[in-house]
Amino acid sequence: MMKSNSIRYIKTVAIGVFLALLISFSLLIFYLMLTDYRPYEVEAVSVENSPQKAIDKQETISLLTWNVGYAGLGKDESFFMDDGNKSKPDSLDVVKENLEGIQLTLEDESTDLVLLQEVDVNSNRTYHLDEKQFFEKKWAEFGSQFALNYKVKFVPVPFPPLGEIEAGQMTLSGFKIERGERRALPGQYKWPKSLVMLDRCALVSYLPIEGSDKYLVIINAHFSAYDDGRLRAAQMAYMKTYVESLYEQGDYVILGGDWNQTFEFVDDSNFPLYMNGRFYMPHRIEPDWKPAGWKWGVAVNSPTYRLLNTAYEEGVTQVGIIDGFLVSPNVDIIATEVLDEGFEYSDHNPVKMTISLQF
Repeated sequence: MMKSNSIRYIKTVAIGVFLALLISFSLLIFYLMLTDYRPYEVEAVSVENSPQKAIDKQETISLLTWNVGYAGLGKDESFFMDDGNKSKPDSLDVVKENLEGIQLTLEDESTDLVLLQEVDVNSNRTYHLDEKQFFEKKWAEFGSQFALNYKVKFVPVPFPPLGEIEAGQMTLSGFKIERGERRALPGQYKWPKSLVMLDRCALVSYLPIEGSDKYLVIINAHFSAYDDGRLRAAQMAYMKTYVESLYEQGDYVILGGDWNQTFEFVDDSNFPLYMNGRFYMPHRIEPDWKPAGWKWGVAVNSPTYRLLNTAYEEGVTQVGIIDGFLVSPNVDIIATEVLDEGFEYSDHNPVKMTISLQF
C-alpha cells in the first residue's frame, strides 16, 4: 500500500510540474503576442535636429557604415548564437567603454554621413543604456534618424535569458535631411520563433541637392542573419527592385550597411575560417544580383566582421567581409577603405567611402 501511495504521489508531482511548465509557457507566448512589435510596411521617420545645408553638387561626400554591435560585442566577448557562451557583457562599464571607443573612432574620421546598425535604446543586454541618446548628444551638430528593427519585451534564451531588447539603425547626417522612412524588409521566421526575432528594415533618408529637384537617397540596411538564406533572398529581391525604382526617377542612391553575406569578388581563402561549427562561411551574394551599371563600395584591405564563438584572436578567429555600400550609376566612388580597429569595440570594423555625384 505504501509503495502504491508513493507511486501515486510521484505521478501527482510530475503532473503538477508539467502543468506548471505548460501554463508558464502559454502565459509567455500570450505575453509575447500581446506585446509583439508590428510595424507597417512603410512608416515615416522623424528627423532630429537636421542642419539646413543642402548638398553642393561640386563637393565630395564621405560616408561611414558600422555595425557597432550595441557596444556589447568587443574583442573579449563571445555570443551564444555563434556557438559562444555569453549573452551579454559582464557590466555596464564594459558597454560604456566600448561606446566611448566607437565615438572616438567616428570623431577621428570626420565623415559627412554615418550609418550605424545595432544601436540599443532600452535593452537588458546593455543594461538599459540609451545609446541613441548618446550619439544624438555627441553629434549635436548633425541631423539624425532612427528606425527600430528589434523590439521584444522578453527573449527567453539562453540562460540567463536575453530579456528585453529595443534596438535599431541610426543615420547621422551633416547635410539637411528633408524626410525619411522605415521600410520593412520581407520575410519572417516561423511562429512562435518570429515573436522573439528581429523585424528587419531599411532606414531611408532623403537629402536635397542644391539646384536640383533630385535627392541623394541614403539607405541604411541590416539584412538577416542566422537563417538558411531564404529570408535574405527575399530581402535582397525586394531591395533590388526598390533601389532601381529610385534611380529610374533620377535620384542618386547609396545603399550601405551590414549585408550579413559576402560579396562575389571576396576571396575567403585570405581569412581564417571556423570549420568545426554549424556556421563557417557567410552566404555569397549572387553575381547577377547587382543591377547593371551599379557599383560596389566594398574594400578588401581588412575584414569587416569576426565570428563570436570565442574572444577575438587575430589569425585564429574566423573573419570576413560582409559590410559595405552599393551605389547607383550616377555616383562616382573615389575611395573605399575598411578601418581596421582590430574588433576592439565591436564584432565589426567600420567601412568608409568617399564619393562624388555626376552632373
